[in-house]
Amino acid sequence: MKNSFLFFLLVLNQSFAQWEFKVNKEENEINAIGRVKFSVYPPDTILLNLSKSRRLGVDFAIEGGYFKALKKYYVLFEISDRKIKVLSSISKKGKLRILKLKDLVRREEYEIQDFLKILKRGSECILTINSGSQVIQGINKLSGSAKAINSVLTGNYP
Repeated sequence: MKNSFLFFLLVLNQSFAQWEFKVNKEENEINAIGRVKFSVYPPDTILLNLSKSRRLGVDFAIEGGYFKALKKYYVLFEISDRKIKVLSSISKKGKLRILKLKDLVRREEYEIQDFLKILKRGSECILTINSGSQVIQGINKLSGSAKAINSVLTGNYP
């Protein structure tokens, strides 16, 4: 048990996270992307992708090779003292599109816009994803997230 706890701490300490703002002229969308890189085998990178386009409006998804089409996932965001669970989502190959969330401590439900306010105020986010057969966990320091998210929410399409 002690060895698995040390391995867990090592994984959290070796993860790397960063937020950036991108303009995708081909897709006519703007994106705020937060990276969570896990240092486990096989290595996988999970992206928190907030996008805004004429076609979808504001959209928030978790992206990575971990996600399979039509599969159910349990996703938990831990931000400050809050534990926020994904209530409804759509899974596609390589992408989990989030629609609605719920704060497990305060028992409040959130749409994406409300969740983004919480995400911007936090200093770090621990992300736990359970596919039923595998659980992965990583950390995102949320540095630069407020600026990137605000740029998407207030920005215009290219």
